[in-house]
Amino acid sequence: MENPTPKFTTIDNWIVMSGMGRRSVYEYLGSGELKAVKVGSRTLIDVEAGLAWLRSRPPAVIRAPRPRQPVAA
Repeated sequence: MENPTPKFTTIDNWIVMSGMGRRSVYEYLGSGELKAVKVGSRTLIDVEAGLAWLRSRPPAVIRAPRPRQPVAA
């Protein structure tokens, strides 16, 4: 049986789950864009809300690489 996705997770686990950096997690928590709750001294991120927030972010715009120039011999 697979482990179900937790409803809430620690910041360290969220960083692993989302691929976000620690600094940006705290910035988005501070701005209120990323939702979390406090349980005693622990900060727990609402996983469903966090994943929905990530899905709502604009898509990445990535340009195709320039063709390589041949190396002169």
